[in-house]
Amino acid sequence: MLKFVKILAIVTGLVIGSCVSPYEVNLPSNLKIMVVDASLTDIDDTQTIRISETNNFFKNIYNTPVSNLNVQIIIDGKETIGLNETRAGVYALPFMFRVQPGTTYKLRFQKQDGTIYESTEEKTTRAPAIDKIFDEFEAEGIKEGEKRLAANYVYVDFKDNPDEDNNYVWTWKLWEKQTICHTDYYDFYCDSKCWEILTNKNFNVFSDVYSNGKPVYGKLIGKIPYYSFDGALLEITQQSVSAQAYRYFKLMSEQTQTSGTLVDTPPAPLIGNIKNISNPSEPVTGIFSVTSAVRLKYWLSRTNGIGKAIPVNLLGRTPITTTLSIRYPCIDGPTRTPNMPDGWIE
Repeated sequence: MLKFVKILAIVTGLVIGSCVSPYEVNLPSNLKIMVVDASLTDIDDTQTIRISETNNFFKNIYNTPVSNLNVQIIIDGKETIGLNETRAGVYALPFMFRVQPGTTYKLRFQKQDGTIYESTEEKTTRAPAIDKIFDEFEAEGIKEGEKRLAANYVYVDFKDNPDEDNNYVWTWKLWEKQTICHTDYYDFYCDSKCWEILTNKNFNVFSDVYSNGKPVYGKLIGKIPYYSFDGALLEITQQSVSAQAYRYFKLMSEQTQTSGTLVDTPPAPLIGNIKNISNPSEPVTGIFSVTSAVRLKYWLSRTNGIGKAIPVNLLGRTPITTTLSIRYPCIDGPTRTPNMPDGWIE
């Protein structure tokens, strides 16, 4: 029996893709959908690709990592680089691999049953430098349901690359001082210094169609909630992407404005630039993309918000503390760390 299903498009960090259109499909309740998170960059990061299958079980959607794949990157149609599986469904490129702007890349992987998937060829242009970062305080800057939350609007200045079409995506990472490390009705303090790590829940895209080669001033790239009176450390990534990737990300942006955030189920699945070679009609979600990027850190002092609004707090509420002397460790992970971030100002 066919049941209507809304497929979750996985977006981690930057997930961008090809010339695509969102659509709704009727799928069998037991059908498995391949999901690919594959974004390669020229930044000095470990380059990994994540491959999983989305399973629909009585209208509940969940992902299972796909292991034991033969995964390759094909460069300029001739050089082939193999990836190693470092953990279930995660495949890593050699440590020194970096994208070279202007070079073409294609993703290919093969399942144990012989099924081969391939992406279109992708390339990018070099990302320009960020010339300036600044912020302005907005007392009612973020709409959340019926409420308006105070926020710092963050802007950048940069000069668009001349003589070529360029498309941009901005993401950010935020380190906030965290004092609460455990909640069990009561909120318990951390036993050491601790920082919460937050990332953008929505995103910002831009095409230079009207500003090719010109300086761009005051481009809004993020709205940071007013979590605290204290300052916080912000890391901004400015990325240059292909026209196909820009169109995909723009569609994702439009959908999340309707559905909520990047981790919500969008109104319709987005099918990217990866296909089953022997069965092109098989829906494959997720994207293979290559990006050039620059990163810059910015101290968000929040002094421009003093006396204008009350912070929303990292818990989204006022902590409920206790007189008990129990304290909990700050456990290092993707969303929290006891290690002072480079660039933090005490």
